[in-house]
Amino acid sequence: MTSEELIQQILSKHPEFSREQILESLEAEKEKTGGLIADETLLRLIAARYGIETAKRRVIRRLSISDLVAGLNDVTVTGRVVAIYPPRAFTGKRSGKVANLIIADKNDTLSVVLWNDNVDFVESSELKAGQITRFSHGYTRKDREDKVELHMGNKSQIEVNPENVKADEYPALNKFAAKINEVTEAHNSVHLAGTVREVFPSSTFTRSDTSTGTVMRLKLADETGEIPVVVWNEKAEELEKTVKVNSALQLVNAKVKENGSGELEVHVNSYTYVEVSERPDF
Repeated sequence: MTSEELIQQILSKHPEFSREQILESLEAEKEKTGGLIADETLLRLIAARYGIETAKRRVIRRLSISDLVAGLNDVTVTGRVVAIYPPRAFTGKRSGKVANLIIADKNDTLSVVLWNDNVDFVESSELKAGQITRFSHGYTRKDREDKVELHMGNKSQIEVNPENVKADEYPALNKFAAKINEVTEAHNSVHLAGTVREVFPSSTFTRSDTSTGTVMRLKLADETGEIPVVVWNEKAEELEKTVKVNSALQLVNAKVKENGSGELEVHVNSYTYVEVSERPDF
């Protein structure tokens, strides 16, 4: 279906709109996506907003992460796996399991959500941080923070270390790590990589509902400076078994907050990916 046919279909279903209004919406979408997505695809998205199902709603395959917008179907993206979060089960009208990943290409990072059978790639350890992986036939949605994420359902395919893909075209794991002296409170989430300089004993605390939690603190350094890190609950229990002075530590999706003294701290919770290694190589 051509762009003109899509415009006519929208007008036939919604005669209250003018052609000029549709073209204005198209221009707004083109500006939002940097002109990287074809007019036909954007018009399909506009039509879908008004409840119009087009005969074919697909996007260009093998897009870069920065090309993606919410609401696309049949998306194929390739990237290096930066982080893998533990799978979790859910119950309700439907039961199943889900796992979250973060991948990166040369321009950006992307959250990938694996559903049900696709979680087997994580549980079997077939999919690991650092691997180049192709995610095919996914669909995009917005997450709770209004960011685009890729969902992999029962028709999706995952290919680890695909052929004809050059690994050096994808960033190393620390490519998107911020330098400590660049960290500001404006970071909704931050990726840091550095060396642990100090580790303080963990402690427990009592919440207002009388349940208990765990907190531990450490100090992380890179060549630009040092920053305190506050680790909460299950992540604290995990790290206190593995982290020590001079460990290499990578944090993905940590939060930055200002403490009561006006000092910036990095907070690690259940949504943060943590990787500890013995020899610093950042």
